Amino acid sequence: MSTPLVFSFWKPDPVPPKNNTIMPIELHALGTLSEVKQKLFEVPHLAEVPTAPWEQEEGAETLNLKWTVEEGVILKVRAETGPPSPGEVLTIGAQSSTEARVFYRLYVQLFEQFGVTLFDERDHDFLTPKEFRSRRAG
Repeated sequence: MSTPLVFSFWKPDPVPPKNNTIMPIELHALGTLSEVKQKLFEVPHLAEVPTAPWEQEEGAETLNLKWTVEEGVILKVRAETGPPSPGEVLTIGAQSSTEARVFYRLYVQLFEQFGVTLFDERDHDFLTPKEFRSRRAG
């Protein structure tokens, strides 16, 4: 089995440039945990996975989901407990064991629902759906 790919979904404004320029970025909330959960459950093959007791943070609202297509994708959603957006979801974490071309289908669905941009945790790079497809899922 290959090493899972680690991504996160953010809604930055503007999307950071590729030339390592430092500039102010505003992160937009995706909604409250219940709003995000409701939208995520519209995605086919996405089901809730119980949070393990050792993963639970006291007072934190979290949600773990699995997209059951091929090897699958685990999504971790957490509402912010403090500034700048208490109670709002700013990111959706993803660990994927599926092929990039299959993961791309999930990315497009999340992009359409939330307007999110994927952050590749390994390469430290934001990728639009078009860039992800040309680099990874082509």
